[in-house]
Amino acid sequence: MVKIKTKLTKIGRNPLRQKGFINPGTYKGSTMIFNNYQDYLNDIKNADDRRTFYGINQNPFHKQLEDSISKLYHCNDTVLSPSGLASIIIPFFAMLKSGDEVLINDSVYSPTRTFCENILKQYNVKIKYFHPINKINNFEKLINKKTKLIYLESPGTATFDIIDIPFITKIAKKNNIPTVMDNTWASPLFCNPVKLGIDIIIDAGTKYINGHSDVLIGFVSSNKKYARKIRTAAKTLGICPGSDEVYLAIRGLPTLEIRMREIEKNAFLMAKYLLEHDLVSDVFHPALPHTKNHKIWKRDFSGSTGLFSFILKKKYSNNQIEKFFNKLKIFKLGYSWGGFDSLITFPPLDKREFKNKNTGTLIRLYCGLEDIDDQIKDIKSALNIFN
Repeated sequence: MVKIKTKLTKIGRNPLRQKGFINPGTYKGSTMIFNNYQDYLNDIKNADDRRTFYGINQNPFHKQLEDSISKLYHCNDTVLSPSGLASIIIPFFAMLKSGDEVLINDSVYSPTRTFCENILKQYNVKIKYFHPINKINNFEKLINKKTKLIYLESPGTATFDIIDIPFITKIAKKNNIPTVMDNTWASPLFCNPVKLGIDIIIDAGTKYINGHSDVLIGFVSSNKKYARKIRTAAKTLGICPGSDEVYLAIRGLPTLEIRMREIEKNAFLMAKYLLEHDLVSDVFHPALPHTKNHKIWKRDFSGSTGLFSFILKKKYSNNQIEKFFNKLKIFKLGYSWGGFDSLITFPPLDKREFKNKNTGTLIRLYCGLEDIDDQIKDIKSALNIFN
């Protein structure tokens, strides 16, 4: 079996079928023409599972990316969506009905919480949040007959809490409850959720898979038990990305490992620098030995990535934070991450049910592909305004 760096240069491409070209051609459009009337009659039978002969369902170019992601995640099937958030909502619609309950870790991606609170609750689905680390041994007590889905994100957003995934999936399987994990932070390179017992994997390909900040795309990868349910829900909802986005995601695959290793190195060196800084109270980077559940991260993950956060010893005003930001030259203020540019945000945690005891200003960094010395100098210079 070839190693991952080699594998990434081959999946999604077949020059023999591409008239000799290394990169695949794109198929654009909606209508697909049947060969004959009998094929049309046979296709009508597929209406219920949304495998009909139409652009949403049968684009062969899209299938190349779907198959590539399935291979990387060791899953039975992958469906594409036009964004990471679109991928997130698919399992909720596929698995839940009115009266059901879903368990979600409290450190979940903010737009996921917004969807659950503003839309899912309108369908009479109860949302129950749990702390990703504290009292996790009591997790099974949260489950009842109405619990029909467990949704996880590890590391958690903003505070990067590591969940004991195998502990939860073992309980889930015992109770026949499907589990979903947002694995965007680790990508398929640094975590294999299937090995941890996860049934359905979310990956915002917008981030690392694409890697160039010029695409919105998402993936939902499923095991055999839930693959048809997921695909049926996605296609019935008419969810699919454009061909240009698919092409750019395939383009990002060959360099994924190289980019991830450099980004991982930069972020870890930055995290170590900040941990020793006089103004910093703590650094939330799972690869740092002092962090909670570091041993679990080391057990379940094979690497870390470019996104982490740190908290200052003091709480600063928006005016002071603006002065800090204005001093930065390399780190730009912007959502998302996964590209070559370094980014910074100041995430609020006020919507969480379990309030954070830290009182200082929380800062999230994404370390891109610039030279690490320049990145550190940039942050160091900006922090000086607080002295």
